[in-house]
Amino acid sequence: MNAVTVDASVWVAAADASDPRCSVSRDFFAEVAHRESRLFVPSIALVEVGCALARRSGDTQGARRLAQAMLVPNVVTYVAVDGPLVAHAFELGTEGFLRGADALYMATAAQTQSTLVSWDGEHLARGAAVSPDAWLDA
Repeated sequence: MNAVTVDASVWVAAADASDPRCSVSRDFFAEVAHRESRLFVPSIALVEVGCALARRSGDTQGARRLAQAMLVPNVVTYVAVDGPLVAHAFELGTEGFLRGADALYMATAAQTQSTLVSWDGEHLARGAAVSPDAWLDA
């Protein structure tokens, strides 16, 4: 499990101290850094994480700064949401009855041959993802 695609749910939980999964999410990212695992996200991740943080906090500028600080391009590899990725996400999403963004994270993990790590119940139930705590235990 050296490479991981990390869903927005994990980034947002790690950034929000009031989230009950904050501590485990932060532990996950610390271990990712310790193991020098590669981090992948679809190119929509910055938008998804930034918007979620802004909605939670009500602080537009703070959410932007935090999302940009977490999803730094030299730390995270952005996977372009291009035609082939969209086609694969379309197949995965319609087969697994997933939301669109969830399918893009799954397709990103498949394309990069990485493990999808997520708190999202649909990813966990239908998307062959593992939760951060399960990844830590593996």
